[in-house]
Amino acid sequence: MISDSLHLDHTLYEKIQHGQKDFPIQFYIDELYQFQHQKFPLHWHFELEFFIAQGGPIRAQIGNQFVELHPGDGIFLNGNTLHSFEQIYNNDRCKCPNIVFSAEMIAPHMSIIYQKYIRPILMNSILPYFVLHTHIPWHHDILSKLSTIFVLLHQYGLKSPFGDFPDLESHDEQPEEVCFEMQVQCELSQIWQLIYNHLDQIPKVSQSQKDVQHQVRLQKMLAFVHQNYMNEVSLKEISLSANISKSEASRCFHSILDSTPIEYLLQYRVDASKYLLSQTTKNIQEISLECGFNSPSYFIKIFKRNIGMTPKEYRMNSSTPDGS
Repeated sequence: MISDSLHLDHTLYEKIQHGQKDFPIQFYIDELYQFQHQKFPLHWHFELEFFIAQGGPIRAQIGNQFVELHPGDGIFLNGNTLHSFEQIYNNDRCKCPNIVFSAEMIAPHMSIIYQKYIRPILMNSILPYFVLHTHIPWHHDILSKLSTIFVLLHQYGLKSPFGDFPDLESHDEQPEEVCFEMQVQCELSQIWQLIYNHLDQIPKVSQSQKDVQHQVRLQKMLAFVHQNYMNEVSLKEISLSANISKSEASRCFHSILDSTPIEYLLQYRVDASKYLLSQTTKNIQEISLECGFNSPSYFIKIFKRNIGMTPKEYRMNSSTPDGS
């Protein structure tokens, strides 16, 4: 999956269908080294996710919390959770398998299984995520079952909407296609049973009302920036989009994005300009105005500060939309 294929709306919602309506699970292999800043950007989706670190250590951001995953570690992400992944070392080639799936893959919404065993986890506000370590026996069992699911979906599942899968790390057994959907569901159900039976061993993540409030406010401000970046935008206008003060707006951005609202705005404008530089023949002045910069000289200054080269140099060096 490459960065230019992302489908995020103005609230960072990943607006693609994961899998099929009658088989709602999708397998991906995220090649983090191909993304801008080697990071899959912040996003969220209604579905659940299991993500495995491979090729090097990974830093996961969940809301305003950061977790380091060593190669072989995994992470479970509950639905509606804002998250991102990035590889820590520039020279690594991290190809991280993951599945995004609806809880109804395990049992129908109205079933007693869903109500007794699935819903309590989905609705658990202190379980936005938990990490899977290979040295913990029941974690290892989950990781092994995930490996089986990955192989099944890699070979027989719906192909990724982002193109062909890269090679998957070798697996001792190559499962047969016969009833592969049932095999996937069976493995997933056993994974869920392991989680449910070990709930008392999963560290709880305390999310204060303020943390949740910061996320909601941030998403409102991001929506405003994404919709208005081409115009003159002030810190006051950004903060008013979430009905908060300028200082509270700055706290929200720092809490989750480690950036100021204006820094984020400028970076978003630069990112928009990169597409125009590589995909159109518009001149620098046209691009600077279209992306919200009040002068070509200011555009060139900010672009070089953020990217390390001038817009002209970037255009000359670009062979793909993300400049890689």
